[in-house]
Amino acid sequence: MVTNPVDIMPRLFAEVSGCNRVRNIGPSTDTARCRLILARMAGVPTHAVEGHVIGEHGDRAVICASSPTIHGRPARIHVQRVREELVARPGRIAAGIGRVRSGPAGATVAALARVLGRTDGVIELSAPHEGGYLGMPLRFTAGRPTVCLPPLDSTESRDLAAAQTKPATAYTHLRITLEERS
Repeated sequence: MVTNPVDIMPRLFAEVSGCNRVRNIGPSTDTARCRLILARMAGVPTHAVEGHVIGEHGDRAVICASSPTIHGRPARIHVQRVREELVARPGRIAAGIGRVRSGPAGATVAALARVLGRTDGVIELSAPHEGGYLGMPLRFTAGRPTVCLPPLDSTESRDLAAAQTKPATAYTHLRITLEERS
């Protein structure tokens, strides 16, 4: 599913349709952008960087700064600098820089390849998590997903819990509005 808001609409669609396989690209665009930023900062190719952005897409995104690797080795990152670049990146993408690789089109193709079992691997998608939908790294094997959260430090755990609040509140308001109009 490709829609905005990325964490609310898949939950609504899943509940209304009864389908338990609803996923959305969620933070996969943020993760792709984060990896590009880290690769540029370290002067390495993008494929050498592993890392995750989870939780809510956008302002409440959780940059997992305690677990990125470059060439398989732990890498330290400056979270504020990465966050500033993540915030600025959509404007550059809209101008045509990196649209296919890091925008919704690239995220959709990458998600479909995994969901359809064409490619195994990890991708961050908005998926069921603790009663709502949040961006989670999902490891796909033959099209079957398994949540594979990286180890989170205490700040990342707190940020992930806080990231649940905004979409949960918005979802509650959306359901109330829909019920009033029905």
